[in-house]
Amino acid sequence: MSRNRCRCVRLPVVRVQDSSDLPQLPDEIIEIIVSKVLPTELVAYGWDQVSRSFGTFVHRTLCSKVYYCALHDPVWELYQTTRSCYDLKKFDKFLILLIKKYICQVEDIVLPVSLFSHIQHLLEKHSFLAATSGTACNFRHPQPGVAFTNLTKLTIQIGAECGGLTLSHNFENLKASSSLCKTLQEINLDIVLSDNEDVTCAGFRELLRFLKEISYKLTVWNIRLSDNTTTGQGWSGPANLNRYRNKMFICYIRTMMDLSLQINQLELVDKRKASPYMLVMAHGRRTIYMFPEFKICRSLVICYDIGLIAPVFSHENDRFDDLMHFEVDESHVLYKADLLEYLKSAHELREVRVVIPSTFYSRVSRCTEGCFSNPDFACFRADGWCSVPAKLPGAHFEIVANDGHASVVTQ
Repeated sequence: MSRNRCRCVRLPVVRVQDSSDLPQLPDEIIEIIVSKVLPTELVAYGWDQVSRSFGTFVHRTLCSKVYYCALHDPVWELYQTTRSCYDLKKFDKFLILLIKKYICQVEDIVLPVSLFSHIQHLLEKHSFLAATSGTACNFRHPQPGVAFTNLTKLTIQIGAECGGLTLSHNFENLKASSSLCKTLQEINLDIVLSDNEDVTCAGFRELLRFLKEISYKLTVWNIRLSDNTTTGQGWSGPANLNRYRNKMFICYIRTMMDLSLQINQLELVDKRKASPYMLVMAHGRRTIYMFPEFKICRSLVICYDIGLIAPVFSHENDRFDDLMHFEVDESHVLYKADLLEYLKSAHELREVRVVIPSTFYSRVSRCTEGCFSNPDFACFRADGWCSVPAKLPGAHFEIVANDGHASVVTQ
């Protein structure tokens, strides 16, 4: 039960008297049935207008929902089908009603960037949303001047079917962000990079400046970068790095550094990564080049085959005291010794975790050709990481299977 659950007085449901002998459902059963209906449908069909007593059931249901994900809600499909036709005005009216009666009180919200941009345009166009949100329930105390009263955690999904992010999204009005909410405790950005470059560093910078206005010093920033490009994240010289900046992870990390945003968790994912069992004798291997800036976070998760490591000698005086957790998730590490040297400058590192495929050891036991003795698979064996305790004496090291079963734990 949520701490924001509605405390409106329960009123008995007024029933229409009829001559039928059918049994009438108790009020408790009616409330359970209402709680199973999507909040979007409750608002769309005006269930709270049936009667005053029935409206209390609807209010209690809406106030108990503190998490909202637009991607799993009819709103997202409706928005996609109406944004390019004349019905967009009807959609706006419905979205305004949904904000006033439901979304205004959620604490954790997940939005595609295109819908997030559309909501922000509505807040700019209709200033009354920031003045009247949260008034549907007598026990909900809205904060003046904001549309989302209780919002503390915001997740924005960018790229692919969630929509691109360019300067055309127009997040330059920084004052408009103050009408969204007061301050956010956590901001999550999930970005998919592709060859069509529908996500740009310039648009990303503008969005960050917009979100920075509703954050504060203790706001947690988590970013997930997924690579769906054909070029990959290998090493690039300065010229190529500038040419392909909209496709490179490092450019987005440096954008956050330029705005002095502290990253809590950085997750780097290869959406085109081959199966861990299919890399023997593979040509054109996709690997990520490990820049030093990847260590400027508290938790670094790599779901990408690790290739070249940034030279240690050119950064030997650098200290990366923020990094405390490092994880390699079902990914090959071509140069483990270099990776350990890379991590030595993270003086506060407390945990190194290697996640192997869940069926790795069972497949090794069934193999008769000796394929798994290939150096490609050394990163999945404990003996391949035998130098970790010596190189990183202060870190807890473990190798675990993807199903959570711990195979090797070394302190």
